[in-house]
Amino acid sequence: MAERKNAERKSSDQRRDEIVRATLRLVAAKGFAGVTLREVATEVGVVHGLIRHYFASRDELVAAAFDFAVTSELASDRALLDGLDPVAALAGWLAATPEDHYRVWIDAWSEAPRTPPLAAALDRHHRDCERILTAVIERVVDAGLGASADPAADSRLLTAVADGVAVQHHAVGVIDVDEANAIVFAVAERQLALEPGSLARANPVPARGQWAEGAAR
Repeated sequence: MAERKNAERKSSDQRRDEIVRATLRLVAAKGFAGVTLREVATEVGVVHGLIRHYFASRDELVAAAFDFAVTSELASDRALLDGLDPVAALAGWLAATPEDHYRVWIDAWSEAPRTPPLAAALDRHHRDCERILTAVIERVVDAGLGASADPAADSRLLTAVADGVAVQHHAVGVIDVDEANAIVFAVAERQLALEPGSLARANPVPARGQWAEGAAR
């Protein structure tokens, strides 16, 4: 009870942030479909009704959690990419990311058809990712290191390839991380007229997508 009374003194923004982070922890453990408002309330240490004060429905809450996670992800990724040369930035964007990172995306894809607010957030951030990759491709072309007649179209193609490979790697496990990277890098090198093997040589460490653990804290 003392914990709940103390928690009630938090500002509205602090409380909302706490609820979203608690939801992310539950999503990481159970997936979007397994999260309930009562479980979130228990995780935060508040009464169930307080969750509805901030989020009208479970669907709205899980969409907010996904939105928060990916916003954190993209901010971290942009900072990483901005500090790399063009080919390393391309390799860093296309390389396989940590399991916790992609499982959130894969689970969101699975849940989105049944959760309209999550579908809207997923669509918005998918387009954000395509725009980031388009900008990276343009950097490669401007540096004279590759070629692209339509960077936006190439971004869509490479995003589709990378997402499909990620499912095979993270969700199904039919290929390992080295195979995943080799497939995506080979497609990108052919599509953008890059020197074969250049992406593997330039691939930065650590990979992007390191947001998952920190975002839920």
